[in-house]
Amino acid sequence: MKRKGQKGFTIIELMIGIVTGTIVILAAGMILFYGQKSWNNTWKRANLQRDASYAMQRISLPVKAGMNAELEGDGNAIKIYRATDWIRFFLEQNNNLKCEIEGEGPQTIINGKMEALQFNVTGNTVIIELKLREDNLQTHFVSTVMMRNYGG
Repeated sequence: MKRKGQKGFTIIELMIGIVTGTIVILAAGMILFYGQKSWNNTWKRANLQRDASYAMQRISLPVKAGMNAELEGDGNAIKIYRATDWIRFFLEQNNNLKCEIEGEGPQTIINGKMEALQFNVTGNTVIIELKLREDNLQTHFVSTVMMRNYGG
């Protein structure tokens, strides 16, 4: 019981304030934690899709300029013949996408994220299918590209 003129909080008021403050701080911490986790996953997914788009572009441009294409292996590599040379795209066992131009050494396009690469050639049309995976995220791109200089 409070006496007249006494100032301060009772122990019960103090405990209620501490519990309420703790709940507010924990809720804010959880919101920040899950927000950061969601941001990181979205950022990883965007980077994976960017890498897949880059790989698709690196393969598509030489195919468009190609005169002929030849599958290698079971369709996981392709050699594109151009007017003066050839260019080859293939998937290494360590999940690297490589590009090799006639007379030059192989260059790495995508390092360690490639899950699958498949080509299909019918006449002047090349279908490119690639899958990338990083951690628990995966992206899958398919594109049909026509060779403009086919048979020329």
